[in-house]
Parts: sequence; C-alpha cells; structure tokens
Amino acid sequence: MSDERRGDIEIIPPGQKSRAEAEDDGFPTSRVWISSGQSEIKFVKLGPFQSMLVGAGLLLFVGLCLFFLSGLLLILVPAVALLGAGAWVANALGLGPFRRLR
Repeated sequence: MSDERRGDIEIIPPGQKSRAEAEDDGFPTSRVWISSGQSEIKFVKLGPFQSMLVGAGLLLFVGLCLFFLSGLLLILVPAVALLGAGAWVANALGLGPFRRLR
C-alpha cells in the first residue's frame, strides 16, 4: 500500500452545510462525480465556466440527437407512403386480407 494521504471523509447530516458550502466562495454548490477507475468516487465542485461547458455539451448532444432523428424521419415517411400505396393498390385489385367474401 502507498503512504498517500486520502481525502478526509465528511458525513453531512441532513439540514447542515458541508465545509465547502460553509466557506462562501461564490461558486455554485452543484457537484459532479468522477470515477478514477479504482472504485473511488471523487466529487468535484463546478465553477461558473465549467457549468456553462457542461450545459453547452448537453445542448450539443440533444441537438445532434434531434438532427439525426429528423433525418431518420425523412427516410421513414416515404417508406410508409410506399407501403400505404401498395396496400391501397392490393385492396383495389382484391388481393388484400380485407376483400369481400363472395
């Protein structure tokens, strides 16, 4: 084992502020967890610029999802129209499952 000093563990009872929140440094109190890959979780306090970067990244992700889903919609609309036209033609020719019994 290494002799590195690990961070102090702080257990915060409900209704009380942590040491970081008690020190009024003007930054928001939102925290993000970061895993170091060694079964440890590290909480990092985000500053205003970092919060804006996280928000911009999420906005970019949502925008790209909407962009690709709209492209998928442009492919699916003609496919559904062709299937509908084929069903209409099959019904007109009497080949569909909904033809009248004679």
